[in-house]
Amino acid sequence: MMLLSYVWHGLVLNDLMHIPSPHALFYALAFGVYILIGFSITFIFTYLSMGIGVRMKGSLMGIACGFFIYLIAFVFGISFKGNGTEHVVADFLWQMIEQGVGGAVIGGVYALARRRDEVLNADAQ
Repeated sequence: MMLLSYVWHGLVLNDLMHIPSPHALFYALAFGVYILIGFSITFIFTYLSMGIGVRMKGSLMGIACGFFIYLIAFVFGISFKGNGTEHVVADFLWQMIEQGVGGAVIGGVYALARRRDEVLNADAQ
């Protein structure tokens, strides 16, 4: 998710050039926030049963998490340079896509772990 954020804000929008704080501090805090977001999505993924495939479940949870994260950032005024409704909508959609991809990765890891457990249990019998 952090890599996708860097691609969006660093390469596509060039927002990272306008950060008023030291870049090392910004990246350290961003890394910490993305770790917390990943743990949050994983925690919710683990304890919420939806009856759908794990990758779809992860994507949907990531999209929902991205929705709420952007709402929090928007209310507190934590945003990058840009003005107008187009910027808000594009950034909002990108946040949901970014977290959705993160959730899909979490779902994929869970699918691989489940498959590994099935293979190990089949070999043990």
